[in-house]
Amino acid sequence: MCIDMDTADSLVENVVGVYALPLGVATNFRINGKDVLVPMVTEEPSVIAAASAGAKATKDIKAAGPLPYVIGQIQVLNPTKGAMNMIKVREQDILDAANNILSKRMSAIKVTYAILADEMIKMEIVVDVGEAMGANAVNTMCECVAPLIQEITGGRVLLRILSNGAPHIGYAEAYFDVERAVAEDIVNAYNFALFDSSRAITHNKGVMNGVTAVGLATGQDTRALEAGAHAYAADKGIVQGGGSAYGPLSRWDIRKDILWGRLSMPLQVGVIGGLTTRHPAAAACLELLGNPSKYDLAAIMAAVGLCQNFSALRALATDGIQKGHMKLHRRRLE
Repeated sequence: MCIDMDTADSLVENVVGVYALPLGVATNFRINGKDVLVPMVTEEPSVIAAASAGAKATKDIKAAGPLPYVIGQIQVLNPTKGAMNMIKVREQDILDAANNILSKRMSAIKVTYAILADEMIKMEIVVDVGEAMGANAVNTMCECVAPLIQEITGGRVLLRILSNGAPHIGYAEAYFDVERAVAEDIVNAYNFALFDSSRAITHNKGVMNGVTAVGLATGQDTRALEAGAHAYAADKGIVQGGGSAYGPLSRWDIRKDILWGRLSMPLQVGVIGGLTTRHPAAAACLELLGNPSKYDLAAIMAAVGLCQNFSALRALATDGIQKGHMKLHRRRLE
């Protein structure tokens, strides 16, 4: 299922070889009442085992993907007086121009705008990108409508590009079967991440161990996933000293005497275009998942991230992270 040199050469520049990583399958996942085998690509020991163990500790995970919206941003410098009002007056013209560029499976649905600084306007076009991730389509749209924006604002358009900050988020939540004392310490461990950004960074790295592994397996832009997640986390922490702290993507509590967890994060994914169709392993992994919609794929990724986080916190709250991790790590040395 590995790509050949010709395919590799068509994807990136200056190709000298193909770099392979382990592909495994996480088990025990039941998401929205459906059993799912989850493909994961990672070089790190214990990640797939931890995801599977976390899933085994819950009967069912309720999860949902975000709405399929991507934001295209256009920066306008030195606009004329009244430019903001002109954007408002010509909003439909802007949407019509954008929709003339987008494919029939996509739709520009909203225009927003704001003054960022003296002589700088930010204009954004919200696009429903359907089942694609939509990066190339939105970038092309931004570049093509730029002359119209210059005409409307009387300014100079500089940057024309999508934002990897998603306007909507996906989530996963579940109850986990664990002893009461361990559940309480998992909540205590979560509170450490809530109040301390240095801890929150590693807390979220553990979440992304799962999310990124599924993203790699299914041909997603993992850098976009990481950037969006950490930007969202920057607004999740406790406000201290007048500023927003970087905080945990997940939340843990004891409800009805049972440990409850919820993961919320942006998940810009796609199931058509890009590597999803050009990489045979990515296509096979999507087939293993039942060829999900992007909404369902995002829900699966959120569920994996939640279970990954549970297993990490359970290990930290009991034997420590190294016991299980190093047991699997030693297999490399045997």
